[in-house]
Amino acid sequence: MNLLPAYIDKIEGFFMSEQDTPGQVCAFVSFFPSFESFKQVRALYLHFNGKAIDWQIVERALESLSETTFNTLPIKATNTDNKSSLGNAIIDLFHIKTLRQFSLMSKIDYLQYIFKCAPHLKYLDIDLINVTFSYHNEAETKQIGNIIPTSTLRTLTSYFQRDSSITMDMLTEYFNCMPYLKHLEIKAHNKLLDGNAWKILLETYLPLLTHFTLRMTTFRIEEVDLHNGLTSFQSSYWLSKKNFNIIITKHEYLDIDGFSIDKMKHNIQYEFDWPAIQC
Repeated sequence: MNLLPAYIDKIEGFFMSEQDTPGQVCAFVSFFPSFESFKQVRALYLHFNGKAIDWQIVERALESLSETTFNTLPIKATNTDNKSSLGNAIIDLFHIKTLRQFSLMSKIDYLQYIFKCAPHLKYLDIDLINVTFSYHNEAETKQIGNIIPTSTLRTLTSYFQRDSSITMDMLTEYFNCMPYLKHLEIKAHNKLLDGNAWKILLETYLPLLTHFTLRMTTFRIEEVDLHNGLTSFQSSYWLSKKNFNIIITKHEYLDIDGFSIDKMKHNIQYEFDWPAIQC
């Protein structure tokens, strides 16, 4: 850590995760409470355990990002109890004018607010969950009636919880505001395994899409639904698409919390991260 000051003007990116190195994030931001000193850094990956950090120190460091020219910010938090503080810090990052790639957890209702605050986003990786961070200006996010179209977003990766209430009709509303999307990856549940519905949606609302991946696990779908769903993707439309993939995987079930350093060497927060045993 003491050697870093000599390389401040040469560092272009940080990857900090507490998965195998507990305490790494907090140790770094304690030594460097602000990211403003790293003038050449454009990418920052943060993955931390909410139960093992000093929230005041981390929040202050995140707030300093708003004064930087970062363009890539994947932020993942596990075991997060202080969601309000984290949400307040993250929402300020939307206003970074140079931000182009962002990864976070959110409710689908907040997508419109993200597009409003970060109109230059080209890449968005978002875990759409039912319970998430409460933002200090949450009232404003709910006052926006129509979803603001984005002309810059080119890649979208979305994860939906197993018990998500999302439907194809709801997705249509959101994809309607992403007409220039070229890459789409969806990690979802059995309600979205409908080839006919996806064909209509993609042809109507995403005419420029060149790469599409729909991922599911056997943990999320019954065998009869799996058979019927896959049958709906056997039409000439799907068979003619070279970069449109439907991937169903079977995983080893791991009943372990994330960040179990002594038990696992990888993050198993989602079933898609469990060791795959069949595809």
